[in-house]
Amino acid sequence: MNIKLSAQIRDKSTMKSQLTEIRKAGLIPGIIYGEGKPGILITIEKVPFLKAYRQTIGQTAVFDINIGKKKYSTFIKETQVHPVSREFVHIDFMEFHKGKEVTLEIPIDYLGEETAAKKGGLVNILIRKVEVSCLPKDIPEHLEVDIAGLEIGDAIYIKDLEHPKLKISLPEDTPMVTLLPPKTEQDLAAELGETEEPAEETEENKETEEKKPEEK
Repeated sequence: MNIKLSAQIRDKSTMKSQLTEIRKAGLIPGIIYGEGKPGILITIEKVPFLKAYRQTIGQTAVFDINIGKKKYSTFIKETQVHPVSREFVHIDFMEFHKGKEVTLEIPIDYLGEETAAKKGGLVNILIRKVEVSCLPKDIPEHLEVDIAGLEIGDAIYIKDLEHPKLKISLPEDTPMVTLLPPKTEQDLAAELGETEEPAEETEENKETEEKKPEEK
């Protein structure tokens, strides 16, 4: 998915207090990193960015950022969010370079989850995104994994991903999703902390046991 944004150059001498004012004005500070050259400090309008960003959830997005007459093809490398409001306070963009590999996270879309769950097991998804290295032209919007054919006890591993143009950082034997056996009543009770523990033997119980008449 390609998202078009406009940005303005930000002064390198911007102080922390000025960054606060920038955010109050409805802008998000950011930076565009390029290979072998200093980063470009920018600001982008918050509302258009958030509107576009929401469309990218679950997909890999290329952000074409226009600064004046120049365009930078980028992807989001890192974001900083406010710990309370959860709003973006800073965004790091990484510029693509033709013929040079990039490393980024690709979301995974699991297909057939309802079908697998109908077999009585519990679908346990372990990995939602995977870090890959590839050329910009080979970046997929997402990776699809069909789990409809899983039987109880089965698992799908990183090695099962079929995408020859991607170099995946995780080991091949890393499980991505498993279909677990259904939970028993004992399992549920244990999770709720309702397991019965044997009562401790008290002095009163001991005396009662000692006074019991012998069986004839």
